[in-house]
Amino acid sequence: MFAKYWVRALLGLLLVTCAAPQLARADVQQYVVVYIELIPGSEAQAERVIDQLAARALAAGALRFDVDKEVQRSNFYVLIETWQNQTVYESFSGSLQTKALFTQLAPFLIAPTDERDGTLIEAGKAATAPAHGGEIEVVTHIDVIPTFLAQAQPLILDFVTKSASDPGVREFLLVSWDDITNHFQLIERYQSQRDFDLHVSAQDTVAFRSSLQPFIGAPYDERVYTVHP
Repeated sequence: MFAKYWVRALLGLLLVTCAAPQLARADVQQYVVVYIELIPGSEAQAERVIDQLAARALAAGALRFDVDKEVQRSNFYVLIETWQNQTVYESFSGSLQTKALFTQLAPFLIAPTDERDGTLIEAGKAATAPAHGGEIEVVTHIDVIPTFLAQAQPLILDFVTKSASDPGVREFLLVSWDDITNHFQLIERYQSQRDFDLHVSAQDTVAFRSSLQPFIGAPYDERVYTVHP
């Protein structure tokens, strides 16, 4: 149901990119990932609220607003958002209408929503079409030990570049958290579960995980989602 909004937003993004190749600080795109944990059995009710939130976000200027359900835990969701800049996002998140929707969502939650705001560091492959049912989206949190950032970041950047050419990859982005720059998120999309399985078992991926392991301060947190139709 979000495809027509996504296409319109993508056209707007392309116009902004062409008109202003060197973006001022105020115009740096804002990436937002929100983890949502629902009471088991409340998914249908909660999804209606989340759908309203997505429609409102796209009407308010979101360039992207994906709603995904975790494969292993069907009551866990993630929102993947891109906004033209922080100001536009804060205007949306601070509005009475948005706050009212989160208030409606609250009774269905087993934990507070967990929001991670970030900045794009590297686009190995940028999406050129909206996500649709049957595709797989993956969000991976990488916590690098601060003293090892100089060693770890080139490994992650190289992995993003190489992964972009893997079969079935629709998108492969590296985002850095705004407030904690040694924390990263990989935002990935695959044509199918099989394409994702082939990626994680590929020699380059295995080598990357082995090389990165000494530099991370928490488990490699990879969460696999199906695209919400």
